[in-house]
Amino acid sequence: MFSFTSQERQVILFLVTTALVGVGINFALKVNANIERLVKVGSHIAQIDINKASYEDLLNAGGIGPSLAKKIMAYRASHGTFNSLEQLKEIKGIGANRVEKLEEIFFVP
Repeated sequence: MFSFTSQERQVILFLVTTALVGVGINFALKVNANIERLVKVGSHIAQIDINKASYEDLLNAGGIGPSLAKKIMAYRASHGTFNSLEQLKEIKGIGANRVEKLEEIFFVP
């Protein structure tokens, strides 16, 4: 049907390869954009958005056990998103010292 010269085939292969690389880069940027909404990268550590963190995220972040993670999830479900990390003090079992430690791990956008 089509008969291309060797040079034409090379040009077509180059254009197809370039297009595929562009699609791959675009996909990678979209994936990173989703990650950046959940994680805030600072100068020395990454912080997690307390309003978007899942139960597993809370447990894996450190400083929070299963019971406290459930309380945070329940608080979020009943009161909505956190406006500041100071609101964590309203949860039984979280005091000023713990909030100070959690500020290193979590953030509120």
